[in-house]
Amino acid sequence: MQDLPPIGGYEPIQWKRNLPSRGFRPLIYFWGITGLIGFGYYRYYQGVSEQRELSREKQWARIYLEPLLTAEEDRNIARRFFSEKKRQEMVAESMSPETRAKFEEEIYNDKSKFRFGKYSAGLAPSDR
Repeated sequence: MQDLPPIGGYEPIQWKRNLPSRGFRPLIYFWGITGLIGFGYYRYYQGVSEQRELSREKQWARIYLEPLLTAEEDRNIARRFFSEKKRQEMVAESMSPETRAKFEEEIYNDKSKFRFGKYSAGLAPSDR
């Protein structure tokens, strides 16, 4: 004799896994990451505008300091020029008249511009 199914049939077979869902719904992840990226861009462009403002402030500071720096450079050039003239006079005193004439000869023929000497000839500053 053959066994028959029970009256009412067998219970359905559970072929699907019954696992609890992990984490949030995907839409929550999407909006969370979108918000995080948006906040990052916001802070990035805040920093860009801050750097732009600092650069502008630095440029204006340089513009306002330009006359002071130019005057300081002019004073330094004048001090070096007169020091060089004094040094040349000290050297010329120790020369013979022929050598002195050659020493005091002009180097440049163009008198339309004032040129500062690039190299100095004479005593070292420690030998004065």
